[in-house]
Amino acid sequence: MAFENPNYINQIGEENLDTQILPEFTFKHAHVNIVLNAGYDLESYGISVDNPPSDLSQCILITPTFDQSVASSDLKTVVIARPLLRGISDSIVHGDSVIYTIIGKIYYYLGPLNTTNNPNYSPDNIVSSNLNPNGIILDKRKEDTYGYPKNYFRRAINKIFKRKKQYLDRPYNVGIGENGSNVDLESNFSDLQLEGRHGNSIQIGSRFINPYILIDNNNISQNNGSVIGMLSFGSIADYYNFNGLSSDKIVLKSYEEEQDEYKGYLIGIGNSSISQEDIPPQNVFNINYGGVKQTPEQQTEFDQVIMFSDRITFDAQENDLTMSAFRNINVGAGQNISITSKGFSLIESNNIYLGVQSQKKKEPMVLGDELRKMLEDITKILKNAHALVQGVPVPLTDALGAPLGTSKSVALESPILTLTEIVTQLESRTETEDDNGNINYGKDGPNFLSHHHYIEQNNRSNNEG
Repeated sequence: MAFENPNYINQIGEENLDTQILPEFTFKHAHVNIVLNAGYDLESYGISVDNPPSDLSQCILITPTFDQSVASSDLKTVVIARPLLRGISDSIVHGDSVIYTIIGKIYYYLGPLNTTNNPNYSPDNIVSSNLNPNGIILDKRKEDTYGYPKNYFRRAINKIFKRKKQYLDRPYNVGIGENGSNVDLESNFSDLQLEGRHGNSIQIGSRFINPYILIDNNNISQNNGSVIGMLSFGSIADYYNFNGLSSDKIVLKSYEEEQDEYKGYLIGIGNSSISQEDIPPQNVFNINYGGVKQTPEQQTEFDQVIMFSDRITFDAQENDLTMSAFRNINVGAGQNISITSKGFSLIESNNIYLGVQSQKKKEPMVLGDELRKMLEDITKILKNAHALVQGVPVPLTDALGAPLGTSKSVALESPILTLTEIVTQLESRTETEDDNGNINYGKDGPNFLSHHHYIEQNNRSNNEG
């Protein structure tokens, strides 16, 4: 069957039905004049556009560079164009160049074009003064030679690149060809990259067959900026400028400045008991976790997540913040740690040590109520103690001869309680039993008992509630 219009014929001689309805889409070049973020942007320039979108976010006003299908009146006037893709659009600025197409009388654009392979500066390299649109006054003193506005601040930002590292890209001496050979070079592959103009990016890539996702913000910072890295192979130092935890750096710095004065502790130092030599040491942050080993059999460390920033805030505004670890949880600070709770604070642990040396278990904590009971017994013994004078019991007295049970006249700098008053106070702590058989203590008793803070009994079978 022969077709009258050869433009409707594909390579195998069959009719293209879609081209009978609408010609194949074509993209043409255009220059970006104005970037729109809201409707008032058009009003501020005094521009009227037919049938503008209800939302002008990331829409642009363009001037077609050369297009015979566009009316001649449009070649020196502006045309509004919207991003071609619904959910993805690149950063764009006056002076960029784009490609556009027309579908259903609507202009769509893709771009900006990567004219310099630089995420910060990609000017229109074929811009012409003859393309200045009528109706828009552009002060040429505000533009550079490439049509970029002079108040656009350029930054020395290079495109992200994956530095070749043989031990990551060809681990265990497994790979194609020798390092640097044509076969080796031909096997290189790039990453999926999303880059902003000012040092922010998302990099989805891999080393060998091991994937990673790198999210960077302000990656031209002296440090690492703000980073979230999800690694499946290699150590932190293989991807970032990292040589230790910040809290440890403070401690190590103090060592250098004042060798004779210890100003802090390295993070995780208490993870291993110093009183039990059979426990493997766990008190050093493993900076080399995930590092490449000699053989696949030796490689037992893989996935890890790292986060850097000058300041990090976690805030669960409506529900819980939960942290869990199969092994240890380590928290370190170069200065102070503060924990604040408007309710109660509960620490459930097999052992609690305050200070590393306390692991030697030489100085146990005091159980307040057990101490109260012992002091009560001692005080009662003293209160009821008598001396025998010529076979007659006589109450013990202070230095002035007053009975100890009621004496306040002991020669001390400040008044003291009598033995009777001490006994009364020691006995005053109330105990109540709830419906479940749990013993609850009242907020009374001697002053050395806290009404707010408690520790558990030695016999844990008696710890109820």
